[in-house]
Amino acid sequence: MSVSEVDSTRIELHDATVLTVSHCQSDNISLSGSEDGRVMLWRSGDELVASLTPLPGEAVNSVTFNPRDTAKFYVASDSSIFVYDTRSLGEVYEVYEGKHEEEINQLAPDEKGQYLLSCDDNGEVMCFDIKKRGEVVSRYTVHDNICASVQWVPSRTAEIVSGGMDCKIHHRDLYRQKPMNTILEPSQQQGVHVINPPFVNSISTHWKSRYLVAGYGSGAVKVWRLGSKKVGYVPFRTLPSHSAGTGCVCLVDPVTVVTGGNDGFVHITGLECGASNGHSTLPHSTTPDDEDQGETENGVFKLYHGSKINWLCAGQHHATSFDVLIADETSTVTRYTVR
Repeated sequence: MSVSEVDSTRIELHDATVLTVSHCQSDNISLSGSEDGRVMLWRSGDELVASLTPLPGEAVNSVTFNPRDTAKFYVASDSSIFVYDTRSLGEVYEVYEGKHEEEINQLAPDEKGQYLLSCDDNGEVMCFDIKKRGEVVSRYTVHDNICASVQWVPSRTAEIVSGGMDCKIHHRDLYRQKPMNTILEPSQQQGVHVINPPFVNSISTHWKSRYLVAGYGSGAVKVWRLGSKKVGYVPFRTLPSHSAGTGCVCLVDPVTVVTGGNDGFVHITGLECGASNGHSTLPHSTTPDDEDQGETENGVFKLYHGSKINWLCAGQHHATSFDVLIADETSTVTRYTVR
Protein backbone atom coordinates (compact mmCIF):
# COMPACT_ATOMS: atom_id res chain seq x y z
CA MET A 1 0.00 0.00 0.00
CA SER A 2 1.60 3.26 -1.12
CA VAL A 3 0.93 6.10 1.31
CA SER A 4 2.64 9.47 0.97
CA GLU A 5 1.08 11.45 3.80
CA VAL A 6 -1.46 11.20 6.63
CA ASP A 7 -3.04 14.16 8.40
CA SER A 8 -5.35 13.98 11.40
CA THR A 9 -8.08 16.02 13.07
CA ARG A 10 -9.66 15.41 16.45
CA ILE A 11 -13.37 16.08 16.75
CA GLU A 12 -14.65 16.75 20.26
CA LEU A 13 -18.17 15.35 20.49
CA HIS A 14 -18.94 13.20 23.51
CA ASP A 15 -18.55 13.03 27.30
CA ALA A 16 -17.45 9.38 27.42
CA THR A 17 -15.77 6.69 25.31
CA VAL A 18 -16.88 6.66 21.67
CA LEU A 19 -17.94 3.15 20.65
CA THR A 20 -19.04 3.48 17.02
CA VAL A 21 -18.86 5.71 13.94
CA SER A 22 -20.45 5.76 10.50
CA HIS A 23 -20.25 7.99 7.43
CA CYS A 24 -22.54 8.75 4.49
CA GLN A 25 -20.42 9.43 1.42
CA SER A 26 -23.14 11.01 -0.75
CA ASP A 27 -24.23 13.54 1.89
CA ASN A 28 -20.79 13.92 3.52
CA ILE A 29 -22.29 13.54 6.98
CA SER A 30 -21.20 11.37 9.91
CA LEU A 31 -22.57 9.66 13.01
CA SER A 32 -20.97 8.65 16.29
CA GLY A 33 -22.31 6.79 19.32
CA SER A 34 -20.90 6.68 22.82
CA GLU A 35 -21.07 5.23 26.30
CA ASP A 36 -22.63 8.57 27.27
CA GLY A 37 -25.83 7.36 25.57
CA ARG A 38 -25.76 10.03 22.89
CA VAL A 39 -25.67 9.95 19.11
CA MET A 40 -23.95 12.86 17.39
CA LEU A 41 -24.76 13.76 13.78
CA TRP A 42 -22.15 16.04 12.21
CA ARG A 43 -20.97 17.33 8.85
CA SER A 44 -17.57 17.72 7.28
CA GLY A 45 -15.93 20.74 8.84
CA ASP A 46 -17.13 19.42 12.19
CA GLU A 47 -20.49 21.21 12.13
CA LEU A 48 -22.76 19.57 14.71
CA VAL A 49 -26.18 18.87 13.23
CA ALA A 50 -27.89 17.09 16.12
CA SER A 51 -27.36 15.45 19.50
CA LEU A 52 -29.78 12.60 20.21
CA THR A 53 -30.36 10.36 23.22
CA PRO A 54 -32.34 7.30 22.08
CA LEU A 55 -32.28 5.40 25.37
CA PRO A 56 -31.12 7.48 28.37
CA GLY A 57 -28.52 5.72 30.47
CA GLU A 58 -27.69 3.09 27.83
CA ALA A 59 -24.60 3.08 25.62
CA VAL A 60 -24.90 3.36 21.84
CA ASN A 61 -23.13 0.34 20.34
CA SER A 62 -23.72 0.72 16.61
CA VAL A 63 -24.84 3.40 14.14
CA THR A 64 -25.27 3.20 10.37
CA PHE A 65 -26.89 5.05 7.46
CA ASN A 66 -29.33 3.64 4.93
CA PRO A 67 -27.24 3.47 1.71
CA ARG A 68 -30.18 4.37 -0.54
CA ASP A 69 -32.45 6.56 1.58
CA THR A 70 -29.52 8.42 3.10
CA ALA A 71 -31.72 10.67 5.24
CA LYS A 72 -32.47 7.62 7.38
CA PHE A 73 -30.07 6.19 9.93
CA TYR A 74 -30.19 3.40 12.50
CA VAL A 75 -29.00 3.32 16.10
CA ALA A 76 -28.52 0.26 18.33
CA SER A 77 -28.79 0.88 22.06
CA ASP A 78 -29.19 -2.02 24.47
CA SER A 79 -31.56 -4.47 22.72
CA SER A 80 -33.49 -1.91 20.66
CA ILE A 81 -33.00 -0.31 17.24
CA PHE A 82 -34.00 3.31 16.72
CA VAL A 83 -34.67 4.72 13.26
CA TYR A 84 -34.16 8.45 12.66
CA ASP A 85 -34.79 10.74 9.69
CA THR A 86 -32.51 13.75 9.26
CA ARG A 87 -35.46 15.69 7.81
CA SER A 88 -37.29 15.42 11.13
CA LEU A 89 -34.87 14.94 14.01
CA GLY A 90 -37.27 16.14 16.67
CA GLU A 91 -38.65 12.64 17.13
CA VAL A 92 -37.77 9.02 16.55
CA TYR A 93 -39.07 7.81 13.18
CA GLU A 94 -39.47 4.15 14.22
CA VAL A 95 -38.34 1.77 16.94
CA TYR A 96 -37.64 -1.95 16.49
CA GLU A 97 -37.98 -3.29 20.03
CA GLY A 98 -39.00 -6.48 21.77
CA LYS A 99 -37.11 -8.58 19.23
CA HIS A 100 -33.62 -9.00 20.64
CA GLU A 101 -33.26 -10.21 24.21
CA GLU A 102 -29.63 -9.17 24.62
CA GLU A 103 -27.48 -6.18 23.76
CA ILE A 104 -27.04 -5.52 20.05
CA ASN A 105 -23.45 -5.30 18.81
CA GLN A 106 -23.71 -4.32 15.16
CA LEU A 107 -26.16 -3.16 12.50
CA ALA A 108 -25.63 -3.69 8.75
CA PRO A 109 -28.03 -2.54 5.99
CA ASP A 110 -28.05 -4.25 2.60
CA GLU A 111 -26.90 -2.46 -0.55
CA LYS A 112 -30.47 -1.61 -1.62
CA GLY A 113 -31.45 -0.23 1.77
CA GLN A 114 -34.33 -2.66 2.12
CA TYR A 115 -33.09 -4.98 4.87
CA LEU A 116 -31.17 -4.44 8.10
CA LEU A 117 -29.08 -7.08 9.87
CA SER A 118 -28.38 -7.06 13.60
CA CYS A 119 -26.46 -9.36 15.94
CA ASP A 120 -26.41 -9.61 19.72
CA ASP A 121 -24.74 -10.99 22.86
CA ASN A 122 -26.90 -14.11 22.72
CA GLY A 123 -25.35 -15.16 19.40
CA GLU A 124 -28.54 -14.29 17.55
CA VAL A 125 -28.73 -12.66 14.12
CA MET A 126 -31.90 -11.01 12.82
CA CYS A 127 -32.92 -9.54 9.49
CA PHE A 128 -35.49 -6.72 9.51
CA ASP A 129 -37.53 -5.58 6.50
CA ILE A 130 -37.08 -1.81 6.57
CA LYS A 131 -39.94 -1.16 4.16
CA LYS A 132 -42.31 -3.14 6.39
CA ARG A 133 -41.57 -1.10 9.51
CA GLY A 134 -39.04 -3.51 10.95
CA GLU A 135 -40.82 -6.80 10.39
CA VAL A 136 -38.47 -9.69 11.21
CA VAL A 137 -38.04 -11.80 8.09
CA SER A 138 -35.35 -14.12 9.44
CA ARG A 139 -33.73 -14.90 12.78
CA TYR A 140 -31.43 -17.61 14.03
CA THR A 141 -28.96 -18.38 16.78
CA VAL A 142 -25.91 -20.00 15.25
CA HIS A 143 -23.05 -18.79 17.49
CA ASP A 144 -22.43 -20.48 20.82
CA ASN A 145 -22.20 -17.14 22.60
CA ILE A 146 -21.69 -13.49 21.60
CA CYS A 147 -22.09 -12.63 17.91
CA ALA A 148 -19.84 -9.59 17.55
CA SER A 149 -20.17 -8.73 13.86
CA VAL A 150 -22.41 -9.35 10.86
CA GLN A 151 -22.22 -8.35 7.18
CA TRP A 152 -23.89 -8.99 3.82
CA VAL A 153 -22.18 -11.02 1.11
CA PRO A 154 -21.81 -8.73 -1.93
CA SER A 155 -23.95 -9.50 -4.99
CA ARG A 156 -25.74 -12.36 -3.21
CA THR A 157 -28.91 -10.86 -1.83
CA ALA A 158 -29.79 -13.54 0.72
CA GLU A 159 -26.30 -14.48 1.93
CA ILE A 160 -24.63 -13.11 5.05
CA VAL A 161 -21.53 -13.72 7.17
CA SER A 162 -21.26 -13.41 10.94
CA GLY A 163 -18.41 -13.71 13.43
CA GLY A 164 -18.47 -14.41 17.13
CA MET A 165 -16.74 -15.07 20.41
CA ASP A 166 -17.02 -18.80 19.67
CA CYS A 167 -14.12 -18.21 17.22
CA LYS A 168 -16.33 -19.05 14.23
CA ILE A 169 -17.31 -17.24 11.05
CA HIS A 170 -20.57 -18.50 9.57
CA HIS A 171 -21.54 -18.01 5.93
CA ARG A 172 -25.19 -18.73 5.38
CA ASP A 173 -28.31 -18.14 3.35
CA LEU A 174 -30.92 -16.27 5.38
CA TYR A 175 -33.63 -18.66 4.36
CA ARG A 176 -31.81 -21.93 5.04
CA GLN A 177 -31.63 -23.68 8.38
CA LYS A 178 -27.94 -24.58 8.20
CA PRO A 179 -24.83 -22.51 7.45
CA MET A 180 -23.39 -22.86 3.94
CA ASN A 181 -19.89 -22.85 5.41
CA THR A 182 -18.16 -22.37 8.77
CA ILE A 183 -14.66 -20.92 8.94
CA LEU A 184 -12.49 -21.99 11.86
CA GLU A 185 -8.91 -21.22 12.74
CA PRO A 186 -6.65 -24.34 12.58
CA SER A 187 -6.23 -24.41 16.37
CA GLN A 188 -10.01 -24.59 16.77
CA GLN A 189 -10.38 -27.30 14.16
CA GLN A 190 -7.86 -29.49 15.98
CA GLY A 191 -9.39 -28.82 19.38
CA VAL A 192 -6.08 -27.44 20.68
CA HIS A 193 -6.21 -25.31 23.82
CA VAL A 194 -4.78 -21.85 23.15
CA ILE A 195 -3.93 -19.13 25.65
CA ASN A 196 -5.30 -16.36 23.45
CA PRO A 197 -8.33 -17.81 21.58
CA PRO A 198 -9.08 -16.37 18.13
CA PHE A 199 -12.34 -14.64 19.03
CA VAL A 200 -13.81 -12.99 15.93
CA ASN A 201 -14.13 -9.33 16.93
CA SER A 202 -14.93 -7.80 13.55
CA ILE A 203 -15.61 -8.74 9.92
CA SER A 204 -15.93 -6.54 6.85
CA THR A 205 -17.16 -6.81 3.26
CA HIS A 206 -17.60 -4.19 0.53
CA TRP A 207 -20.33 -3.95 -2.10
CA LYS A 208 -17.83 -3.83 -4.95
CA SER A 209 -15.39 -6.40 -3.59
CA ARG A 210 -15.24 -10.19 -3.30
CA TYR A 211 -13.07 -10.06 -0.19
CA LEU A 212 -14.01 -10.87 3.39
CA VAL A 213 -11.72 -9.55 6.14
CA ALA A 214 -11.76 -10.70 9.77
CA GLY A 215 -10.02 -9.32 12.84
CA TYR A 216 -9.34 -11.68 15.74
CA GLY A 217 -8.84 -11.29 19.47
CA SER A 218 -5.44 -12.90 19.00
CA GLY A 219 -4.40 -9.90 16.88
CA ALA A 220 -4.56 -11.83 13.61
CA VAL A 221 -6.14 -10.40 10.43
CA LYS A 222 -7.28 -12.88 7.78
CA VAL A 223 -8.66 -12.33 4.27
CA TRP A 224 -10.83 -14.65 2.15
CA ARG A 225 -12.03 -14.29 -1.43
CA LEU A 226 -15.52 -15.22 -2.57
CA GLY A 227 -15.54 -18.11 -4.99
CA SER A 228 -18.39 -19.91 -6.68
CA LYS A 229 -21.74 -20.50 -5.04
CA LYS A 230 -20.68 -24.04 -4.22
CA VAL A 231 -17.23 -23.15 -2.87
CA GLY A 232 -18.03 -19.97 -0.92
CA TYR A 233 -15.15 -18.11 0.71
CA VAL A 234 -11.62 -19.46 0.17
CA PRO A 235 -8.44 -18.34 2.01
CA PHE A 236 -6.66 -15.50 0.23
CA ARG A 237 -4.13 -13.84 2.50
CA THR A 238 -3.02 -13.34 6.09
CA LEU A 239 -2.18 -9.72 6.93
CA PRO A 240 0.36 -8.59 9.56
CA SER A 241 -1.08 -9.01 13.04
CA HIS A 242 -1.56 -6.46 15.78
CA SER A 243 0.43 -7.14 18.94
CA ALA A 244 -2.83 -7.15 20.88
CA GLY A 245 -6.38 -7.94 19.77
CA THR A 246 -7.62 -6.59 16.45
CA GLY A 247 -10.69 -4.61 17.48
CA CYS A 248 -12.05 -3.51 14.11
CA VAL A 249 -11.47 -4.11 10.40
CA CYS A 250 -12.86 -2.22 7.42
CA LEU A 251 -12.65 -2.48 3.66
CA VAL A 252 -12.63 1.24 2.94
CA ASP A 253 -12.71 0.51 -0.80
CA PRO A 254 -12.76 -2.77 -2.77
CA VAL A 255 -9.03 -3.48 -2.26
CA THR A 256 -7.91 -1.41 0.75
CA VAL A 257 -8.13 -2.73 4.32
CA VAL A 258 -7.83 -0.58 7.43
CA THR A 259 -7.51 -2.34 10.78
CA GLY A 260 -7.38 -1.00 14.32
CA GLY A 261 -5.91 -2.82 17.29
CA ASN A 262 -5.89 -2.86 21.05
CA ASP A 263 -2.20 -2.04 20.65
CA GLY A 264 -3.17 1.48 19.52
CA PHE A 265 -1.97 0.97 15.93
CA VAL A 266 -3.81 1.50 12.65
CA HIS A 267 -2.72 -0.65 9.70
CA ILE A 268 -3.53 0.20 6.08
CA THR A 269 -3.00 -2.55 3.50
CA GLY A 270 -3.66 -2.85 -0.22
CA LEU A 271 -4.88 -6.36 -0.97
CA GLU A 272 -3.78 -6.34 -4.59
CA CYS A 273 -0.38 -4.68 -4.15
CA GLY A 274 1.71 -6.77 -1.78
CA ALA A 275 4.99 -6.03 -0.10
CA SER A 276 6.96 -7.01 -3.19
CA ASN A 277 5.49 -4.37 -5.51
CA GLY A 278 8.22 -1.89 -4.65
CA HIS A 279 5.85 1.09 -4.55
CA SER A 280 5.60 1.63 -0.82
CA THR A 281 7.17 4.80 0.56
CA LEU A 282 7.96 5.99 4.03
CA PRO A 283 5.22 8.53 4.67
CA HIS A 284 5.05 11.45 7.03
CA SER A 285 2.15 11.22 9.43
CA THR A 286 0.71 13.72 11.86
CA THR A 287 -0.88 12.00 14.87
CA PRO A 288 -3.25 13.77 17.30
CA ASP A 289 -0.30 14.64 19.55
CA ASP A 290 2.12 15.31 16.66
CA GLU A 291 4.57 12.93 18.33
CA ASP A 292 4.68 9.83 16.14
CA GLN A 293 5.18 9.11 12.49
CA GLY A 294 3.78 6.21 10.55
CA GLU A 295 5.95 3.85 8.58
CA THR A 296 5.55 1.33 5.83
CA GLU A 297 6.68 -2.20 6.67
CA ASN A 298 6.28 -5.17 4.33
CA GLY A 299 3.72 -3.31 2.26
CA VAL A 300 1.62 -2.28 5.27
CA PHE A 301 1.43 1.31 6.46
CA LYS A 302 1.46 1.34 10.27
CA LEU A 303 0.33 4.42 12.16
CA TYR A 304 0.53 4.73 15.93
CA HIS A 305 -2.83 6.13 17.02
CA GLY A 306 -2.07 5.81 20.72
CA SER A 307 -5.31 4.42 22.12
CA LYS A 308 -7.26 1.17 21.87
CA ILE A 309 -9.51 1.37 18.82
CA ASN A 310 -13.18 0.50 19.26
CA TRP A 311 -14.48 1.14 15.75
CA LEU A 312 -13.37 2.57 12.44
CA CYS A 313 -15.05 3.27 9.12
CA ALA A 314 -14.38 4.81 5.73
CA GLY A 315 -14.95 8.56 5.65
CA GLN A 316 -15.16 10.83 2.64
CA HIS A 317 -13.32 9.74 -0.52
CA HIS A 318 -11.56 12.46 -2.48
CA ALA A 319 -9.79 12.49 -5.86
CA THR A 320 -6.38 11.63 -4.42
CA SER A 321 -7.14 10.72 -0.81
CA PHE A 322 -9.63 9.13 1.55
CA ASP A 323 -10.67 9.68 5.16
CA VAL A 324 -10.83 7.14 7.96
CA LEU A 325 -12.91 7.87 11.08
CA ILE A 326 -11.77 6.26 14.32
CA ALA A 327 -13.54 5.81 17.66
CA ASP A 328 -11.31 4.91 20.58
CA GLU A 329 -11.29 4.89 24.38
CA THR A 330 -11.43 8.68 24.50
CA SER A 331 -14.47 10.94 24.05
CA THR A 332 -13.25 12.20 20.66
CA VAL A 333 -13.44 10.95 17.07
CA THR A 334 -10.25 11.12 15.01
CA ARG A 335 -10.36 11.73 11.28
CA TYR A 336 -7.29 10.62 9.32
CA THR A 337 -6.88 11.85 5.75
CA VAL A 338 -4.72 9.36 3.83
CA ARG A 339 -2.94 10.45 0.67
